[in-house]
Amino acid sequence: MRRMIVVAAALAAVLAPAAQAQVASPEVDGPVDGGVRGYPWNHSLYALDGYTEREYFFGGTATNLARGATAPYRSRMLVRLPEDPDRFNGTVVVEWLNVTGQNDLETVWPPAGEYLMEQGAAYVGVSAQLAGVCCLPTTLKLWDPVRYAPLLHPGDDFSFDIFSQAIQALRDPSGLDPMDGLALEHVVATGASQSASRLTSFINGGYARGGIDVFTITRGGGPFDDFSTPIFHLNEEGLAEHPPDDDRYVLWEEAGTAHAPTPWWGYVWREIQRDHAAGLPVPDPLEAACSVNRGSVDYSSRALAHWTQRFLEDGTLPPSAPRIERDASGEVSRDEHGLARGGLRHPFVHVPVAYNSAEGCPLWGTHRSWSSAKIRSLYPTHDGYVAQVTAWADHELAQGWLLPADRDDVVAKAQAFDAPWTQGTCYDTANEAANERGPLSEPIGDASFDPALPLGTQRHVRDVNCNAVVPAGL
Repeated sequence: MRRMIVVAAALAAVLAPAAQAQVASPEVDGPVDGGVRGYPWNHSLYALDGYTEREYFFGGTATNLARGATAPYRSRMLVRLPEDPDRFNGTVVVEWLNVTGQNDLETVWPPAGEYLMEQGAAYVGVSAQLAGVCCLPTTLKLWDPVRYAPLLHPGDDFSFDIFSQAIQALRDPSGLDPMDGLALEHVVATGASQSASRLTSFINGGYARGGIDVFTITRGGGPFDDFSTPIFHLNEEGLAEHPPDDDRYVLWEEAGTAHAPTPWWGYVWREIQRDHAAGLPVPDPLEAACSVNRGSVDYSSRALAHWTQRFLEDGTLPPSAPRIERDASGEVSRDEHGLARGGLRHPFVHVPVAYNSAEGCPLWGTHRSWSSAKIRSLYPTHDGYVAQVTAWADHELAQGWLLPADRDDVVAKAQAFDAPWTQGTCYDTANEAANERGPLSEPIGDASFDPALPLGTQRHVRDVNCNAVVPAGL
């Protein structure tokens, strides 16, 4: 092992000069329009009120920073900017787009895009890797072979330099300015899951050659060897342990969340319906088979975005949060309801009315409804439930883990969630007005929440009960 460490250190010393070479300034073309589809891949599902969304191609010569080899390339970036320069807060969030699905996936925009626009931030998604560009039906060049015909990617050995050149084009354009003249002050580099792994190599390999003020790494990534640029890290429960917080590194571990929960997956599924199913209401097979985790990662994403901007403005670090508790074997410690102990606990995990976990369906985790009887056993009255949620939301607000608007959202949702005390278990189905307290419907309803039932069976039994048995008065 010692010999491997020595060899690795020597190799790093050899590669460091290449990694620190000056970043080339690419040629930028655009805005790009036309094509078969008539809109760019990753076109926002959120209304872009007061924002522009433009796509640019950029390219030139990329360098394999480990070996010094060079190759021509041409990739693309999707740029969202405030129309009014006075609204711009000076920060651009630059995402290394995730290519796990063999296409470019945004991970920041689904949970936090609307908040970023409220705050006046810019967002840029960069196609850094080959799997997003070519050559499957889901990739750019085949999804719209006319619009993306000019793109050329030499392979992922060149992806680190391609990402750096994209940032160079934003920071110090030599020609066309993708920032449209906005006064750029700060760059936040971000990525999740597969992209978090690539950014980990980007950081540890010394490829972050200036231009980046802070990294926000989510849903994976690490361990990190280089903290010369601060790293703010957001993970779900169950991922690897990481070092304690300090003045260059802060980690939030979210209890009750999975890798690809509903606040992200719901957005992506709507994109899939638009971009691959012509807008048809195709049922979500993952939701039907897995019952995707519903952890409030959108609250965390927005709060971390707030603290990142605060750090850039005055150096204030995000507040630390408790880490997930682990048992003697290193596994996540769980309470009597199966919920993770410790960690960043948003209100609907700390004051639960359902089971949410990273366990179950790989990546998507599990959400399992609880019966009204169980919910009433934990909170005898609706007022008591709302009081507990409000108290914890106020605590999170004071700690800085929850933003004021999200605190209000939490309380409003708790106030609206009164069906377990009034209508039985039909609150989670299409028939929200049904009162599942009949001689047949009540025992069927309680049985439908049996944890031994497969998730799909649970859902179907409950829906039949609420949509057929209850309306029949049984």
